[in-house]
Amino acid sequence: MQPRPVRSQIYLPVLRFGITDEDWGFVIIAAIFGYAIPFLFGLKIGSVPLEMVGWIITMGLTILTLNIIRRKSRPAWLRHVIQAKVQGEISRRKLPGENAPAWLKQNQEG
Repeated sequence: MQPRPVRSQIYLPVLRFGITDEDWGFVIIAAIFGYAIPFLFGLKIGSVPLEMVGWIITMGLTILTLNIIRRKSRPAWLRHVIQAKVQGEISRRKLPGENAPAWLKQNQEG
């Protein structure tokens, strides 16, 4: 048998704590909220300010949640879902078997 060339793995995503570099922005924003909200409201556990542990708990929960989502969905799923919610429906061609929207039929009849 001839040896086969090994496929390079340079195009695979780099994972840190199971999170791709595209999702680290969500983790950082969650950690900032985990620090800022208890700081603004002056929340404490006993005599310890909650912001000292709030950011790390929020960061850990976000990493856990994103790991669970990543295992069950396709790459960059979260970014695409948020982008779709912000942009709304995008114009596209009609697929075979689809009916024309009601507003389009009204304009053609008139």
